[in-house]
Amino acid sequence: MDKIQEYYKNALLADLCQDYKGRWQKASRSKEELLKLAMCQQSIPHVVTFAYQGKGITKEYVKENFADYINGYTIHDADEVKGFGYGLYVDWNYENSVVADKDVMSLMWCKETDVSIPQCKCPTVYVSNNSDVSISCEGFNSIRVYLFDESKVVIDDADETCDVVVYKYSNRADVDTGKFCLANVKIFLKTLRL
Repeated sequence: MDKIQEYYKNALLADLCQDYKGRWQKASRSKEELLKLAMCQQSIPHVVTFAYQGKGITKEYVKENFADYINGYTIHDADEVKGFGYGLYVDWNYENSVVADKDVMSLMWCKETDVSIPQCKCPTVYVSNNSDVSISCEGFNSIRVYLFDESKVVIDDADETCDVVVYKYSNRADVDTGKFCLANVKIFLKTLRL
């Protein structure tokens, strides 16, 4: 069975909402539309958790079947917010840093990945599937980080004009601040409800 269909079947067994079922049927005709649906902020926790639990997509599947739509590609208006850009990074490594030029980013299976937040940019960043991410902020940033499973985030270099709020959805997730982090960092442990 195709991984996407298997994911959909597992989502149905987990009581996928009726609205999402209808949207899934419409989106299933196009890879870009499927990815747009997966990048809705209500979808991301579900997608990343199912992947981590082995009931969803795999790193290899995404890289093989969605290569044109990840690691730098910008998806527009996933949440029907005009002008918002979304990006999915899969298996991105230390050799290339990510400039957070999108409003919503999801990083899955990323090891030793540096994320640079440009001045005055305020993205939402999802980190999951055992990712290890360092975030630096250039100033006047207000970012939200949603951290899942056993992933790790280091707020490495952040100006005092920056605010960083981290929502941990796992006791095993880890947040550290580097010695050059002057930002106001708040960390909250949340319960994951799918």
